[in-house]
Amino acid sequence: MSLSFTDAAKAKQLREYFARNGRIYIVIDATGDDVQVPESLMGDPALRLVLNARMPQAIHIRDDALDSDFSFSGTIFPCKIPMHRIWAAYLPEGDLEQGIIWDDAVPEMIRAIVQAVRSNLAESEAQDETGAEGEQSAEGLTGAASPASSPITVINGGGEQKQGAEEAQPQARKTGHLRVVK
Repeated sequence: MSLSFTDAAKAKQLREYFARNGRIYIVIDATGDDVQVPESLMGDPALRLVLNARMPQAIHIRDDALDSDFSFSGTIFPCKIPMHRIWAAYLPEGDLEQGIIWDDAVPEMIRAIVQAVRSNLAESEAQDETGAEGEQSAEGLTGAASPASSPITVINGGGEQKQGAEEAQPQARKTGHLRVVK
């Protein structure tokens, strides 16, 4: 494997993010033969590993790969993850907007899942907007509010909907956002 400037830049960003926070999750595409993780985890396009500065073993974030002896269910396994297989990093305690996504490394399977969720959200919004009377068409979903306006975004959901006055006021935009690195 030859070293690329993209991998070296990603490694630098990952080292800085890890040094700044001390404990992060990395998300890797473990579908390739070049990823060395336990066989039971192979094939996962969104495998999460915890990096913690307090781990007793050394974690080496080199320009071409990340390697360390990780513990899986109490069993130590020497792992090597090529930089091009790492596609996201975020804080375990924070929300997903407090991290990094390397857009060019996101697996196609993940892109397809995100697109499917977006189209389901769009259909759901269209049904909500049309209501029982069916006055508005799906064409009303085009424009800036369209879920398909960017390649990868954080998908909010799973919480309860607020009723009353809280619903009428728009929420302020958070300052620390997930950034896409191309």
